Amino acid sequence: MRKFVILIAMCCFLLMGTSIVAQSKQGIAFSDWYRLQLHLLSNQISEEMKTSLTTFKDSINTYQDQLIKRLESQLVDYVLNASKDADQSIKKYKNVHLQQLDETKESLIEKDLVEIEVEIEKRHVEIDRRTFDILSELLSDYGFDGSTNHVKFENDHNKTEEDY
Repeated sequence: MRKFVILIAMCCFLLMGTSIVAQSKQGIAFSDWYRLQLHLLSNQISEEMKTSLTTFKDSINTYQDQLIKRLESQLVDYVLNASKDADQSIKKYKNVHLQQLDETKESLIEKDLVEIEVEIEKRHVEIDRRTFDILSELLSDYGFDGSTNHVKFENDHNKTEEDY
């Protein structure tokens, strides 16, 4: 219990000392002194906060600028790499496509030449057959039987010089 009484006494002395100091400095009531101290402390904290926020804002802006530069650099690197990859892919595709075109061209040329030769041969055979048929028909009209010894000219006595 003794400790409790000592504690209460100390609190009373502390409160009396604070109020005496407050009244002795300003000569005003304790509540007015308290408001003034609160206002001064509030202004001091406000100034410190403004300074801290300005410093924080500057550091954020600096960090943001650094981050933007780093991202721009990475983006440029990415675009350059993607561009190189795309260019290589296009060149590779172009080379493969040109090779396929050359192969197709060669096969078409060979195929066309073979087809043309076959077509020419077919036409020669057809021309020879038709020529033979026409000549056979013409010669048979004049009595040619296939040998040169027995050529007969039918109706020869009825023809005039204009018919020849």
